[in-house]
Amino acid sequence: MTDTEKNKHIIRNFIDIVWKAQNLAALKDFWTEDCINYAMPGADNRGIDALVLYHESFMADFSAFSNTQIEIIQQIAEGDRVVSYITLTAKHSGTFFGIPPTGKTVSMSAIRIDRFQDGKIAEHWSVSDTAGLMQQLQT
Repeated sequence: MTDTEKNKHIIRNFIDIVWKAQNLAALKDFWTEDCINYAMPGADNRGIDALVLYHESFMADFSAFSNTQIEIIQQIAEGDRVVSYITLTAKHSGTFFGIPPTGKTVSMSAIRIDRFQDGKIAEHWSVSDTAGLMQQLQT
């Protein structure tokens, strides 16, 4: 298996273990100690501790959804970078940013770019279609 294939596999495992199983203790297995998460707002976006806070907030926000399915639609790897196109589909079953549960099944897409160093994620960038998600929640 090439390094680029290994890196793609690491992202798939990260999504399964950290996002789907919500195992935040495993973050240290996937990220370097001095990682930088450019998707995190503010200046304190470096290191595992900041990454844990980011994921705790993300998981708390998305606890308003049930029956969540996360799928990697496509991945491209070159050199030390992996780009992943991901979709999330879920039922809106709790209050999300002030919007009461609608019972609707919604979807959101995201693109993430990860730079690897020594088999771990060292830098991360992402964009997600949050506006599209909010539009789906309108009644």
